[in-house]
Amino acid sequence: MTAIGFALVFGLRIDDWRMSWIAAIMLLVQFSISALNEWADQDLDARSDRRRPIPLGLLSPRTAVVIAVVGAVAALVLSVLSGFGLLAFCMVLLGIACGWGYDLKLKRTPLSFLPFAIAFPLLPLWVAMIAGRPMDALGAVLLGGIPLSVSIHLADAIPDRALDRAAGVNTLAVALGRPGAEIAAVGLLLAGMLVSIAVFDRQVSRLSFGLSIVAVAVGYLVLTLGSRTAPSQLASLLARWVLIGIALLAALPLVASASGR
Repeated sequence: MTAIGFALVFGLRIDDWRMSWIAAIMLLVQFSISALNEWADQDLDARSDRRRPIPLGLLSPRTAVVIAVVGAVAALVLSVLSGFGLLAFCMVLLGIACGWGYDLKLKRTPLSFLPFAIAFPLLPLWVAMIAGRPMDALGAVLLGGIPLSVSIHLADAIPDRALDRAAGVNTLAVALGRPGAEIAAVGLLLAGMLVSIAVFDRQVSRLSFGLSIVAVAVGYLVLTLGSRTAPSQLASLLARWVLIGIALLAALPLVASASGR
């Protein structure tokens, strides 16, 4: 679980009492957002014959809504009972709002990136605050995390762009088109990389680290633009995971710098 991984990076021991609260709250938040997503996408899933719980009859729309509401309320109640404080509660509330906003409205619009830009950097900030890290040391997480998060969102959406367009889903990747979405994804990746390089451990050559990242990012750009008319599904999936993998690696120095280690 990502939140537990962040907690360990920020110095919490696996037997720390806060670990259980972090895991429980995040699990409930995920259940809530995922269940609401199933409900919101039931029309698209049915039209495209996707093997999802509601079209398959494994989950009723009403049950999905109940799970979403109960999960959100339970996560907020646990946040209060945990004693993490008002700011931590507000962060959980904001995270739920981002997920619900994405599910109910933003997912099918060019603003589909917005919940990712807010919620992804918010998670390490929330955990860092619970772990007692000073908030003024977390600026790099936001500065680098926002472009990296949007880059991940675009990389994930680009392979599904044709299907989304046919279904009338106007995500940011659809709105930017080809090659605009690919260029934006790589540009945001490099922006996040610049922040990551700036905080990277001085024992490693920043120049060599930066050049390697630029080389891989350019490779990704060539890969996605190389077949302009009919890119293969394999190439699209490869491009997706290349960029997501690089973005996640780029986030590691940001989290490490915030941990104070």
